[in-house]
Amino acid sequence: MSPPEPASPAELPFAGRSILVTGGAHRVGGAISRHLGARGARVLVHYHRSEEEAAAMVAGLPAGGAAFGADLASPGGPRRLFDACAAAGEAPDAVVHAAASFLRRPLLDTSAADWDAVQALNLRAFFLLAQELARARGERGGDLVAIGDAAALELWSGYLAHSVAKAALIPLVKALARALAPRYRVNGVIPGPVLAPPGTPPEELERMRRQTLLQRLGDPDDVAQAVEFLLRCDFATGSWVEVTGGSQLWRGQVPPALAAEHGASPGGGES
Repeated sequence: MSPPEPASPAELPFAGRSILVTGGAHRVGGAISRHLGARGARVLVHYHRSEEEAAAMVAGLPAGGAAFGADLASPGGPRRLFDACAAAGEAPDAVVHAAASFLRRPLLDTSAADWDAVQALNLRAFFLLAQELARARGERGGDLVAIGDAAALELWSGYLAHSVAKAALIPLVKALARALAPRYRVNGVIPGPVLAPPGTPPEELERMRRQTLLQRLGDPDDVAQAVEFLLRCDFATGSWVEVTGGSQLWRGQVPPALAAEHGASPGGGES
């Protein structure tokens, strides 16, 4: 069998780039790592406790990479992560912050420690990672992409700390874009129902599907494609791309085309 034809530059837009993906060993972060690696990036995979999964991810990356562990919820975690990269001779020119907690807890059961831990990883860590990238890169500039959540738009009452942290990411991205311009670009992606938690009952998955305008669930690769767009679009900064299937627009209202299909009133809620 003849060897495959080498990929064209258009197929490897990130060749020569080194991109740090936090939480990059699994779930949405893993999809981002694989997607960027397939397009030529050297991916630096951050993990907290998933060392074996991170090593396996790196082993499968076409352009190579490295894995680094750090607790990004601790104040010194982002600095230690960048120090570890530097000690290994790795120098990321971009950061994708996909690491996140997803705390489900009723309002009255959410402790101060719960609140602080969620804000630290989902929100503060991105601010500190931006500082570290700017210190490391200086005038050379770079890119930052935050992975948000549709909870920021819908404010889920059962995930109050998570929703508020993700909502606060939206102005943080815009503020960082202003503060770091013009050398750095800072953007974000808001995923919707693209990856349900393990063990989600089929009826819950069906409810999630029905509550999108596209009437289907998404895939982590949809988020990875949005990340690629933001890393490649040189004129995008302070921008958010919503990858939700329109779930944030549903609000219990049936779209006209679906109302006709199901014989429902366009203004009515779910049956």
